[in-house]
Amino acid sequence: MPAVTEIGVGTAFGVAPLVLDGGRMGCIAVATPEEGEFSERQLRLLAGVAHQAKLALTNAASFHSLETTFLETVEALAIALEANDEYTSSHARWITDFALKVGKGLGLDSRQLKRLELGALFHDIGKIGIPETVLCKPGPLTESERELMEKHPELGERIIAPIDRLEDVRPIVRHCHERYDGTGYPDRMVGEEIPLESRIIFVCDAYHAMTTDRPYRKRLPSEEALRRLEEGAGTQFDPRVVTVAKRVLAELGRER
Repeated sequence: MPAVTEIGVGTAFGVAPLVLDGGRMGCIAVATPEEGEFSERQLRLLAGVAHQAKLALTNAASFHSLETTFLETVEALAIALEANDEYTSSHARWITDFALKVGKGLGLDSRQLKRLELGALFHDIGKIGIPETVLCKPGPLTESERELMEKHPELGERIIAPIDRLEDVRPIVRHCHERYDGTGYPDRMVGEEIPLESRIIFVCDAYHAMTTDRPYRKRLPSEEALRRLEEGAGTQFDPRVVTVAKRVLAELGRER
């Protein structure tokens, strides 16, 4: 562990200024060496460190800006998909916010939470390839219509496949309708085989669907929706996710 040296009043410093984008300024200050002054080599080293610090700060700001723009674009696409459906006009954002709270409650790290956010925003993007007559049908779907509807996770994966940035999100989108007991679609995955992010989105999506008006039925009371989540824990839903989702919803209820 490096030793800590106290710097007394009157100590001289070498200062390398940093001028960043937007008029922001800073500096790196280094106390003079014991010899009393910096050598030419030490000054060049200080200037080099300052230059690298400036590049690092600039790149970090650029990456943050790019990441923000990317997320805003993703959300705009999700909203555009739902714009013609009065029943789901805020569907993607609500589910995303809910899913992130559940993900944090389950202890997901920052990378997993980023995948979860993108997966939730894109989870229904495949519906863009489903006819509106099927999406908005006021009555039960026929067998052929249901088969068509159940293709939307695969369509969603294919839509985002060309985007390198979404490589890790593709399986999440594909498996958002897999059931915990293996009777879901498209691949009939079971339990822990299903990506955790997909299991989280599935629970959040189901709760939101039950508590909002749909073309084929009116919304259910939140108490009934919670009862159905509990009833489906272990068959339709991951029991752990249901437990955390209930806790998050209770906390949100207390905040109102």
